[in-house]
Order: sequence, then structure tokens, then C-alpha cells
Amino acid sequence: MRAWLLRPSALALLAGLFAPPAAAQSDTVRALPVLTTVQEIRALSQDQGARGYPVRVRAIVTHIDEIADVGLMIHDGAFGQFVVPPADRKKVPAWSELQRGDLVEIEGRTVRGGFAPNVQPTAIRRLGRAPLPRPKHIPFSAMLTGRHDCDYVEIVGVVQRAWLSSDPSMHTLFVDVAYGDGIVRSTFWDYSSGDLARFIDARVRLRGNVGTLFGPTEQLRGVSLFVGHTRDITVLEPAPDPFSLPTRTIRSLYNYSADGEANRRIRVRGVVTCYVPGHAVEVSDFTSTTKFRHVRHVLYVDDGSGGARIETEQPQRVRPGAIVEVVGFPAVTPGKPIVTNAVFKVTGSAAAEPSPLRLATTNVMTPENDAALVHMEGNLLSLLRNPTDRILVLKVGETVFEADLPEDAGIDALERIRPGSVVAVTGVYSYHWGPPPSFRLFLRSPADVALISAAPWWTLGHSVVMLVLLTFVSGGAGIWVRATANRKRQQYQAVLTERTRVGRELHDTLEQGLTGIALQLEAVSASLKACPDVAQQSLDVARQMLRYSIEETRRSVMDLRSQALESRDLAGALTNLVRQMTVGTAVIPNVHVEGSLQRLDAALEHHLLRIGLEALTNALKHSGARHIEIVIRFQPDATTLIVTDDGCGLGHGAQDMPGCHFGLQGIRERADKIGGVLHIDSAIGNGTRLSVTVPAERHTDARALPRVVESWRTN
Repeated sequence: MRAWLLRPSALALLAGLFAPPAAAQSDTVRALPVLTTVQEIRALSQDQGARGYPVRVRAIVTHIDEIADVGLMIHDGAFGQFVVPPADRKKVPAWSELQRGDLVEIEGRTVRGGFAPNVQPTAIRRLGRAPLPRPKHIPFSAMLTGRHDCDYVEIVGVVQRAWLSSDPSMHTLFVDVAYGDGIVRSTFWDYSSGDLARFIDARVRLRGNVGTLFGPTEQLRGVSLFVGHTRDITVLEPAPDPFSLPTRTIRSLYNYSADGEANRRIRVRGVVTCYVPGHAVEVSDFTSTTKFRHVRHVLYVDDGSGGARIETEQPQRVRPGAIVEVVGFPAVTPGKPIVTNAVFKVTGSAAAEPSPLRLATTNVMTPENDAALVHMEGNLLSLLRNPTDRILVLKVGETVFEADLPEDAGIDALERIRPGSVVAVTGVYSYHWGPPPSFRLFLRSPADVALISAAPWWTLGHSVVMLVLLTFVSGGAGIWVRATANRKRQQYQAVLTERTRVGRELHDTLEQGLTGIALQLEAVSASLKACPDVAQQSLDVARQMLRYSIEETRRSVMDLRSQALESRDLAGALTNLVRQMTVGTAVIPNVHVEGSLQRLDAALEHHLLRIGLEALTNALKHSGARHIEIVIRFQPDATTLIVTDDGCGLGHGAQDMPGCHFGLQGIRERADKIGGVLHIDSAIGNGTRLSVTVPAERHTDARALPRVVESWRTN
């Protein structure tokens, strides 16, 4: 089918969606050949049809909806074709006058259809009346190929269902006809209200055009037949009184029979074991652009020979235990046969329900249990809540399944059953063939669930939760202990660091000051009698050095910047302090600068000053040097402090030197702190040369490379 039963707006959309622009249309049409037979049109693909091939065909109108005016079908004696309404009906006045049986000549162009190319006319000429073509007899399997789309055919089948669209604007009767191995959906635009029921289970002959059911992907989903008038239905066998049919046993459905007939109603009688109410579902049908409202209720019936699933649209609720007579169409499923499109009536009430089939763990998953009332024992895994029912998740052996209980059944007692309990359940088995295969159990009331053994209060879940809580608590305690230990360690390290710093600063300031004062007092002692003026000068210097040492000691304890660097740069501060420490002594100091004089970082100047004074103090106290030279070398990539004396040297071997003296240890620590490289070159009797080189870009990570390098020479 091309685009059947579509509203005019939808047809216009389909017709114009792939049309070429108006300016280029005439050129395109002139370039394409004119198609004069329906067979030539049917040979086109959808994409080719969208190119707008010019069409001029002569054919008979075999179907037209005289109410909706949504399109028509024509037949040229060999093949059928769907024709959509013209883009401008005023330019094609004959369109509104057409009737089935008219012989017409249509000019137009091809357009893309919903399933196959359609024709949109630009001119129609009525040539008279003609008899309808001889209908073809095409099997259902051939119709499913789609190649017979729009052919005029005749089928003989059994009407199984009739319904109307839920859209009031669509005046169409839909009829399902069992034909061959499938269902053909026939459509009628002319019908009466009694037609909904009077043809059910009648064997009929229908003539019309084959249509296709398709979706937006243009893929075939089923087969339809355009008939038009219900008066054109030829009833070959009228529908019998449904409840006068002979009663069949459920066990006999689809057993072998030499004279059995398919697609006809059967009648069964039994006890209702379960009723599952359906819910209204409205489905949009793309092919007909309408909506269908489906409500399918399910009854499970047992007649003693077996159980069956009954599907019906009859809204009457039935309680388990009711005796019913059911008339419907049997159908084959991978489980047990079912009865569809059924009607029923309640004839009484059973004294007792059928005995349930007791299932063991070895025969739980099998289609033989389908539609049967069963009883089994298993473990309750969980209880789920839905708006309309409650779902028990159960496990029998290795099989996990769900059992449904209606919401209105009252399940307060079930809420008290803990997961892990062993329960016995009785319900109707519904097999699902999958894949993978599974089943569902329909319970009727809370009485279908019996507690066999309750799960212990302390379950594996509780143990897991407790283990998780203990793990979190233990982890938290461990983190707290570690954090406390780290905090204590950091506090101890801070105290130790501060203690080392204070010791170093006191050594560098107090000892250096006391050494200078001692030298000045020795000068006073040597010159007091011979030259009182010189002695007085030495006393003044000692007094100044004492005040300076007190101030520097206070600053060292408070970790303040050296007083000497507040008003001078490194070279000036070092020159002034060296002069004070050596005035009145026999030592001749020399401080000079190499390179462009510049101010350094405050911390760097402080540490270089202390290193220089410590080296000077060591030379004055221990080396007996006569000459001390201090060089401050400024370079673009580094700053170097060099202290050289001509004293006796530092020791007797390299193994005695590292760390053996607090002053040298302080020098090493300061050099390491500022990222400098320390070199000490000393030989016994040949003096000592100490240098500290600080790169312009210092590493902040003390582990990046060794920053203290000592070079010892003892001979």
C-alpha cells in the first residue's frame, strides 16, 4: 500500500516532502521518460519515485473512500496503483466526482509514498464506466512480500475481530480476517453499528485492493485489504450461535484431527483459576494516522483436562472459582494453546478449585506448566511495590522468578515476611518463551502465600552491614591515630627545628660577639700600661660589640633580620662587622666585591652574613691566621661567598672533619637551607678556603640534589 487512509494534510506532506523546487521541476520532468503503465511505476524505488517521473496512465478506479477523500486506487488490468489527492483540487475538478468503476486517464507525477511510490495527479479525465478487473488469488505469504501492493484480489477467510478507531474523526471499521497462515486487516468506510458483531466467526469472501501496514521506516509490518462497503461482504458460512458450539476439552486443542478446521471458534467450559484485569492502552497507528484503544483481560480456566489462557475484551470481572463457558479462537504458542478474541458467560460457582500441581525444583522451568495452577516452595528474596500490584521475587532451586499479587488483595501480612524466609506459593503459571525462557506466577490473594520458616533476624545482610560499619569505624580510628601521631611528630620536629635554629643563631651571634670582645680585652691588657689611649679605644670597641651582641642575641631568639643588614647590603654589613671584630688585633682582614653589587633576598643575605662571620670567628679563634680575605662574587647565575685564611688548617684528616664542630655544622645547615653548594678546602699548615655558591634559581625541594659538597685536602 502506498499511503492508505491518511488524512489530506498527511498526504500533502508525503506528496510534497520530496518534491523538487518549482523552478527546477519542469526541467526535471522533461529530462525523465513518461510512464504509461502501472508496471513501469511499480518498477521504481522510493528514491526514484521522489524524482517526480511524469505519468500518463489509463485505468479503472477500484477503491475510493467517498467520505474521507484521502486517496484512491486504480488498476490498469495488470497491476494496481495508489493515487494521492492533487496538490490543488480546483485545478483537477474531476477528482471530487470519481466513483469506483470509473475508467479514467490520469496525468501527473510520481511522489514518494509511505511504502512505495505514489502518483499525484495534475489532470484527470473520466472516460466512462468499466467493469472491475478480475481479482487475483494471492496467498498470504506472497502478500507479505509487498510486491502485490495495491493489486485487486479476492480472499476467503474467517472474521475474528472487528473494532473502530478511538479517533472520532476517523469513520472506519477495521476487521481482522484469518486468511491462510495470517491475519489480514480489512477496512470499510461504509458500515453500520451491527456490523461489529454479526460477522464474527463467519466465513466470508472479500474483494479489494491489497494494502501494506508500515511504519516511519517504510518497512512492511502486515497486510491490509481495502474493501469499502460492508454490503460487499459475501457471507459463505454465517456465524453460528457461539454458545451452541460443541464443548471441547482444553486438552484436545490442537490435537491431531483428520477433519479439524483452523481459524474457527471453539467452546470450552471450566473453572476460573485466576483473573488478570487488563489496562487500556492507546496505540498510534502510523499507517492509518489513527489511534487504537486496546484492553485485553486474561482469564485462566481449568476444565480438569488442563488449563488455558483466555484473552478477552469483555470487561466483566470474574472471581476464581467461577464456572464459565468461553467461546474464542484458539492460537498456538510455544507454551500451551491460548484462546483469543473470546467472549464468555458465568454459569455457576465451583464447590472447590482444581487441585494445584505440585512442582519440584527439577521441573520448575518447563512449558508443560503453562496455564496450570501450581504449588511450590522457595525462598523469598524481596517484595517490590508497583502502583497496581505487589511483586514477590522468589527462588526455587537455581531458578529466580516473580509472583504477582493484585494491590486490592490486601497484603499487610506479607509485609511482615522477611526476605530469606521459606514460603509456599500457589498460583497460575505463565510461561514466557523468551529468549531466555522464564515464567511468572499469578497469585490470587495473600492466602496463596504461606510461611514455612521465617528468616532469622540476624541475617547475612546484617553481618555485612555490621562488617562495613566496623570497617568504617576501624578505618576512622586508624586515620585518627595516624593523624594524631603525625601531629605529635610535626610538633616534636618543630620543637627540634626551633631548638637547632636557636642554638645555631646563639652560636653565630653570641660566640662571634664574645670572640670579638675577648680579642679587644686582650688588646686592652697588652696596651693598658704602655698606651692607655689605645687601651681606652679597645674598651670602647668591646663595649660596642657587647651591645651589638646583646641585640643580635635578642633578634636571633625572635628570628628577626640582622641589625647589620637593616641599613647596609651584604658587603657593607660584612665589612663593618669584620672591622669591629679585628680592630686592635694582629689579624689583617680584607673584604672586597667582584661583579656588580646588588641586593639579595633578605633570608639569603642573612644566612650568607652568618656564614661569613662564622668562618671569620673560626679563623680568629682556631687558625692563628695573620691574613683573612673575604670575597663576595656576584654573577648572573650565582652568588658566591669565599673566606680564605693563612692559618694552620682545620684538622688531621677528612674523617675527623664532617659534623665534628658545631660552627661547621651550622654553616652546613645554613648552606643547605638556602640551596647553596659548600666547598671547604683545607690543608694542615696551609690555611683554609671556604666557599658557598648559591644559584640564581634555587631548588625548593631539598631532595632534588645534594647542595652541600665538601672538598677536603689534608696534605
